[in-house]
Amino acid sequence: KQWYQRRVRGPKPGVIYLSRVPPYMKPNKMRNIMSQFGDIGRIFLQPEDTDVRKRRKITGGSGKKKFTEGWIEFKRKKIARAVVAALNGNIIGGKKGSYYHDDIWSMKYLPRFKWAHLTEKLAYDAAVRRKRLQTELSQVKRETSFFLEQVDKKKQITSIK
Repeated sequence: KQWYQRRVRGPKPGVIYLSRVPPYMKPNKMRNIMSQFGDIGRIFLQPEDTDVRKRRKITGGSGKKKFTEGWIEFKRKKIARAVVAALNGNIIGGKKGSYYHDDIWSMKYLPRFKWAHLTEKLAYDAAVRRKRLQTELSQVKRETSFFLEQVDKKKQITSIK
C-alpha cells in the first residue's frame, strides 16, 4: 500500500485592489489601518508619475509623495473579502479632525490573483519603459549625427566658393 500524506497548506492569501489611495497616505499608514481587520502580508502602493509630481510642485502644490493605486495582500482570503464587503464605498472615518476622515474607500477583491501577477506586470512595464527610452535616445543620436554631417557639408561648400 502507498500512503499519501496530505500536504498541509496554510490559508490562501487574498489580494485587494485599491483604485484610489487617499492623498499622501503612505504604506505604513495603510498597513496600520488595514491590520485592524486581519494579518497583512504585503502592500504595494503605486507612486504617482514623476512628471505629474513635478508639474504639481511647479504650480504650487505640495511636494509630498502621492500614490495613485495600491494592492494589499491579506494572509487569508476570507478576511480580504470581508474587508472589501465592509469598507468599499464607506468613509475612512477615524477622529473628526484626522486628515483622512472624509475620504471614501474604493476597493475590490481580486479573485484568483497572485502576488506574482503584480510583480510580473511591474517588471514588464519597467522593461517597456526602458526600451522606449532606449529607442528615443538612439533617435536623438541619429538626428544629431545627421545634423553634424550637414554642418560639415555646408562648411566644405562655403570654403570651396
